[in-house]
Amino acid sequence: MDDEPATSPKWQERAVNRSLRAARERAISRGDQFIAAAADLLRTTGKADFTVQEVVDRSGLSLRSFYQHFATKDDLLAAVVEALFDQLRTEYELRFDAIAPAERTMRSALALLGEQMSDERLHAAFDLYTDARTDPTLQASLQPVVTSHVDNIFELGRALLDEIGGTADDATRAIIELAILSMQGLMLNNMAAPDPHARQRLESLLESLVPTLFGIG
Repeated sequence: MDDEPATSPKWQERAVNRSLRAARERAISRGDQFIAAAADLLRTTGKADFTVQEVVDRSGLSLRSFYQHFATKDDLLAAVVEALFDQLRTEYELRFDAIAPAERTMRSALALLGEQMSDERLHAAFDLYTDARTDPTLQASLQPVVTSHVDNIFELGRALLDEIGGTADDATRAIIELAILSMQGLMLNNMAAPDPHARQRLESLLESLVPTLFGIG
């Protein structure tokens, strides 16, 4: 037990440190509140009606607090996409881990991927991709987030291969990108021309093709 007097410099330093830690935790929590409010706004209304003031109103916090966390709206959008990607990757890993080891197959891995690519939260992120085509500032904010996400997916794919009996080599990244980009293209196409059976057809095609490329028996 600490027997230092409450007025000692060391004790005062500890109190200050506790106060600083509490302030940092509050700041992180407020930042997360803005991200959550922004993600919900993107999911429900899209970027056309997306404003900082609407995010602030939904968060229940102040505009001053917002600009203490994010310099611009694009910085917030990048943070939203980063948080979403982190969440989706974590959910994928947890769901795959919940599958019985004997049932961890290429089919189950692709089925989970297809479900995630159909998630409306991801649709909101891809709405920003299309806006970035004609918005260099937004593109600059999103680029490092997307690049990091692709690298993380690659590492996750290598780990999944170990689970289902595959062998990772120099071609692994290209093959994983084939599966990811095929699913992504299908999702974008379905936004304009919905086809309820297209995902099943693509999953079946990838299921037959990808194992051969990976050398899975």
